[in-house]
Amino acid sequence: MPNIETVLGPIDADQLGFTLSHEHVAMQPAVVATHYPWLVDREAIRERSIRELTEAKAGGVDSLIELSTPDLQRDVELMAEVSRASGVNVVCATGLWRDIPRWFHSKTPDEIADVFVREIEVGIGETEIKAGAIKVANDAEGVTPEAELVLRAAARTLKRTGCPISTHHWAPLEVGRRQVEIFQEEDAPMDRVCIGHSADSTDADYLEDLLRAGVYLSMDRYPGVEPRPNWEQRNATVEELIRRGWADKLMLGHDYAPGLHPPESPTRYLFLSTVAIPALRADGVAEETIDLMMREVPRRFLTGEAN
Repeated sequence: MPNIETVLGPIDADQLGFTLSHEHVAMQPAVVATHYPWLVDREAIRERSIRELTEAKAGGVDSLIELSTPDLQRDVELMAEVSRASGVNVVCATGLWRDIPRWFHSKTPDEIADVFVREIEVGIGETEIKAGAIKVANDAEGVTPEAELVLRAAARTLKRTGCPISTHHWAPLEVGRRQVEIFQEEDAPMDRVCIGHSADSTDADYLEDLLRAGVYLSMDRYPGVEPRPNWEQRNATVEELIRRGWADKLMLGHDYAPGLHPPESPTRYLFLSTVAIPALRADGVAEETIDLMMREVPRRFLTGEAN
């Protein structure tokens, strides 16, 4: 059985369990927390994150893929504290979000990949915590020149390390098409790529085009905020893709961050478990299909094991 890297060290893949595909833990305001720490109550964020993830664990959540990057104020030591206290496995990420530091603008994809590879093989910062995924992001602005450097670097990192890529993408403008093109140009193994925020689109034909390239889709951002699709529309899209035979390429999540969202009861980490998944069951989605999306597909994505 292969291992999966978490903030508390490697675990056997069979320990992953019920997994949320795209989340954040103990998020703090980027830049502000580093340079103006008196403006951020890190301890309050820590306590709230432990409380919510403990509640999530009690509600059946075993693991989550944490996709914060340095430009999203990634704090892997805080993630480790929260994981240890809550019992939830946390897979953290290397890579970059949309606010790419200028230092990277003049670097080659290989030079950027060197940074990502170190965080996967050696550790993040001065810690021994290693990344188990690579995060990249392209929003309504599309793939800018500097963002393209990062995408190509991520593809090369994947090829060098076997660590999978999970993206942020602007689904209404079908930015995932360009992400897929670049990964294909880099000859990246497409079965190690997940296109995130895909449930922001209700166009099943577009999403199926992405799936035909061999990628996974993260159907996340439940429950949805206007003008994006609501949770019922997200469920309908998931159900249509299941009907078309793609359940083995779908993962579900919330893109939730306790430090940046108002408190909810129960925690939003449990929205899928308490609302959306029961609705899928009521619509006739089989339990084995739900287990496939919530347990088996994340394990395959993270390990690279074949179907």
